[in-house]
Amino acid sequence: MDHRPNPFVYGRVLAPDDAACTRPEYERAILTTVRDKGRLALVGDRRLGKSTLVERTLASRAEPTLRVDFHGVLSFDDLVHRFAESLEEFLRQRSFVAKRVVPWLREVGLGLESIKLGFKGAEVALSTRVPTDQLVRLLGYVAAIAKRRSFCLFIDELQEIQDRLPPREGEAALGILRSEIQRLRIPCFFAGSARLSFISLFTAERSPFFESARLLEIKPIPEGQFQSYLIAQFRRCSLTLSAEHAKSLLAIGADSPNDVQHLAHETFNACTSKIIESAQIGAALAKILGDITPFAEHHVDSLTIRQQRVLFIVALFEHLGAGTQEFHTLAGAHAQSAIVKAVAPGLSGLDPLLEKVGSRYRVRSRYLRLWLATRKRQIQALIPQLRDDERYASALMQVCPRLPADMRVPA
Repeated sequence: MDHRPNPFVYGRVLAPDDAACTRPEYERAILTTVRDKGRLALVGDRRLGKSTLVERTLASRAEPTLRVDFHGVLSFDDLVHRFAESLEEFLRQRSFVAKRVVPWLREVGLGLESIKLGFKGAEVALSTRVPTDQLVRLLGYVAAIAKRRSFCLFIDELQEIQDRLPPREGEAALGILRSEIQRLRIPCFFAGSARLSFISLFTAERSPFFESARLLEIKPIPEGQFQSYLIAQFRRCSLTLSAEHAKSLLAIGADSPNDVQHLAHETFNACTSKIIESAQIGAALAKILGDITPFAEHHVDSLTIRQQRVLFIVALFEHLGAGTQEFHTLAGAHAQSAIVKAVAPGLSGLDPLLEKVGSRYRVRSRYLRLWLATRKRQIQALIPQLRDDERYASALMQVCPRLPADMRVPA
């Protein structure tokens, strides 16, 4: 049995001792913001590593960080509850003994307890009666700590407040956050993956956060840099990954560092020799797609025939605008309203499967997209234009030109 630890980490923020593909330009911007006690807003598509960049860079310099994550926020109550939980955890990290001994820390801890008494499990998602003064109190505690101890504030997925809460509640929450945060003399970071709504928070004059932070766009890791990182990581474990096979990992995982790390992780687990072969990459991808199969099948089976057809078209033809004639022909739809109705289930829920970018729809998860795109039998049964094997193969290669050969067979 091989006892070497797997060098690839996915599904969580990387710790300072985890290996990572360095991104000097962004790391310098983060550290400059710390030095200047400034405000920095990181924007980019989902899963590009924005949270990891902030937290790992700050941790590498031992900068204490209060992180509040508003991803999937349910209500104003939920927002307050999350902030209280994050602040309590931040205090806990400062030492339980210190909180008992230092008067002002003890006062903050007692204040948090009084706020949290208003929450009872699942009821948080149902109530909307928590007064705004509790959020003001929480931010007051943050200000009290900031006067005595230097630390960084990091608010992740800030745009979810605007996108998910009722308009009046969202506006109130953003107004309070902006009013209180602008008084803090500490570095503040914001991150968001819903590009348009996040950017508008800092560029629209009507927004409370108008021009309150420097915007920094996070782009995918350059292919050559990521390729070298993958080869080096396998080499650390005495395994050889060729440049061609490194390109395959990057092509399959696409722009998401997390998805590439996930595939590399499973490829490492599939290793049977000192040299990485295509068979191991194929086995790794099969393992990932197999893990999501129950979820994916359940969702597809819950859809109507029309909805299934449109979902498969979105997976295969992400580059097409939903209003184009080609998209309509593939979907067998005569009106845009039919397309809108068909994609509605994928856009709904707390964690939707699809997202709309301009005039295009796309599958949010890379591996769900690959799972959908490789359902050859279902696709050919639903979409007449793809019953020709060559045309289907051509569409599949647009999704992933380096897909393992055995993934192209009927499924």
